[in-house]
Amino acid sequence: MQRVVQRTQRAIRQANRKHAKSKALEAGDESFTRLQQRKRMQAELARTHKDSKINRRQDWEAGPLAPRRDVGDQKDSYGTVSMYNFRSPELDPRDRPSWWYIREGDRVVVTRGRDRGKIGVVDFISKERGRLGVKGVGEVLVNFPEWMVMEEERGLQDTVQPMHRDMKLEDVRLVYALPDPDTGIPRDVVIDRLVRGPRIIDSEGNPEEHAPRVVAGTNIIIPWPETADEVHVENECDTPEDDVRVPTWRPSLIYTPFPASVIDELRNKYSKFRTRHDWEYTIRKEAEDANSEKRKELGRRMRTPLQELADVRTQQKREAKRDLTEQQLEAIGAVIAQQQTRVSTTAASSS
Repeated sequence: MQRVVQRTQRAIRQANRKHAKSKALEAGDESFTRLQQRKRMQAELARTHKDSKINRRQDWEAGPLAPRRDVGDQKDSYGTVSMYNFRSPELDPRDRPSWWYIREGDRVVVTRGRDRGKIGVVDFISKERGRLGVKGVGEVLVNFPEWMVMEEERGLQDTVQPMHRDMKLEDVRLVYALPDPDTGIPRDVVIDRLVRGPRIIDSEGNPEEHAPRVVAGTNIIIPWPETADEVHVENECDTPEDDVRVPTWRPSLIYTPFPASVIDELRNKYSKFRTRHDWEYTIRKEAEDANSEKRKELGRRMRTPLQELADVRTQQKREAKRDLTEQQLEAIGAVIAQQQTRVSTTAASSS
């Protein structure tokens, strides 16, 4: 059973390593795609800017003889933005704003660009791009390909459609009506900076989904805009909502909700990544491990004559190394004294 557990754990670690490696490769591919898209858009914008400067110089020099450029292939697309360069590329996850203090439905004022000073309502937010769109602000003509106009589900009537571009979160400021401290009459105030406040606990003791936004340096809480409830339109092929809400199954602890054989259909019974096993299989594996341990113990207890003789000799050697008795020590001391007397006598006679 221990081998089964070890093999399962090893398979789990291997699967985790493969999953982490695949996620890292996927993140690398996405980062490379974003980089290539950003480079392509920057090169396209630089080329467009350069061509515009050249055309403006030629028009100024030619005066009334300046050529018309909205002819030929550019009859309908001159002065428009390509659909592929209309939206900004996605940002890397580390460069995206960590907290969005503006949502759909907020009134904001543009603080940068040619539309500076205009006030509008936010109609969409793209957290992946770090951008937001304001109704009626930054409208440009977008050139769509013909195959998109031909598709009826897209609802396009012409290849050129007016649309408003997205802008950075730093280019807008929230506009909210706050009471005047002198008159008490609400008036629109441009809020320069908002911070995230602590989560509010409702009457039932549950924290709210989003933390409130507070004006920096004050205790003024700016409420989030109310979002309209999504209206669900039922079709003829849909099940009525009343029938869907009727409970038709109640879980019970008395019996299993489905036969045990269904588990083998949901997960591979013979997969090496399996972590849970049947009770009978676990008992059988434990019995096999116990029998294996018994055989090993029986093999250790069975001894041949040579092994027994070796054990006897080892025991004799161990007993021979025991400490000397007092009588043996006295005899050894007497022999040593005689040797020292003999040596001293020989040395005296030679001198």
